[in-house]
Amino acid sequence: MLTFLATILSTVFIYLLFASFIRWGIRSAWAITVNYFVAAGLGWTLAGGTEAMLTSVQSDWIWPLVLIGIFFYPLFRLTATCSQELGISVATIATKLSMAIPVLVLALADGVQDIGWGQWLGLSLAFPAVWLSAKAGDSEGTQGHASTPSALWWMPVVMFIGSGCIDLVFGWYSKDASLDAPGMQMAFASVPFTLGGVVGLAHQIRLGLGLPKQRDVIGGLLLGVTNFASLYFLLLAFDADLIARAMVIPLLNLSVIVLATVAGVALLNDRPNQKARWGVAMAIASIGLMMLFS
Repeated sequence: MLTFLATILSTVFIYLLFASFIRWGIRSAWAITVNYFVAAGLGWTLAGGTEAMLTSVQSDWIWPLVLIGIFFYPLFRLTATCSQELGISVATIATKLSMAIPVLVLALADGVQDIGWGQWLGLSLAFPAVWLSAKAGDSEGTQGHASTPSALWWMPVVMFIGSGCIDLVFGWYSKDASLDAPGMQMAFASVPFTLGGVVGLAHQIRLGLGLPKQRDVIGGLLLGVTNFASLYFLLLAFDADLIARAMVIPLLNLSVIVLATVAGVALLNDRPNQKARWGVAMAIASIGLMMLFS
C-alpha cells in the first residue's frame, strides 16, 4: 500500500511541477530532456552501474523497453501540442482512457475470473469519471477552440495507443523473473529514460535552442527525481500483488485525479466546477469499489 501511495504522490507532484514551470521561467523542452538524463543516471547508479547495463542488454525485455523509450520524448511533446491545438480535455481523455489497453490485455492474460464483479463495476465508473474531470477543465472561452480540427484527429489516437502501450509493457514485464535480482527493477526503469533523454537531446540540437539555462537544469533535476520515483514505485505496486495487475493503472489514474483536484484547491486555489465535482465523486466511488472487492 505504501508503494502505491508513493506512486500517486510522485505522479501528482509531476503535474504540480509542470504547472509551476511557466511561473518560474523554465523552458519545458529543456527541462523534459534534462529530466530524462537525471532519471536515467539515478536509476543506473542505484542499479549497479555498468554491470546492470550489461545484464539489461541480455534481458528479454530490453527491446520492448528500447522501443517505448524512443517514443517517451515525442509522446510527451505530442501531449503538449494536442493540449494547445485541440484543448486540454482531448489530451487528458486520450491519455487517461488509454488505461483500457493494459486493463483488457492484462485481464485476459491473468484470467478474467480473477477480477470480481465489484472491480469491473468500479472500472466502468472510471471512464465517465475521467471524462467529466477532463471536460470540466476545458471550455471554449479559455482554450479558444470552438471546434476540433478534423485534420488533427490522429493526435489523440496516437496518444491513446502510445500511453496505453507504455503502461502495458510495464505491467506485462513487472512479474519477469529477471527483475527479482538486486537492482534490476531500477535498471528496468532506467532503459526508457535513457532513450528518452537521447531523443530529447537530439531534438534540442536540431532546433538550435542553445544550452539549457540554470533554471532549466534545476527544473529538470526536480522533474527527473520525481519521474524516476513515480515509475519505480509503479513497478513495485505491480509487484506487490495488492490488487489484480489489470486494476493497478485504473486505480492509479483515478487516485491521481482526486488528489490533483484536492492539491489544486489547497495550493493553487483552483475551485472545481460542477462537472469536475461529479467526476471526482465518481472517481472516489470507483476507487472504493475496486479496493473493496480486491
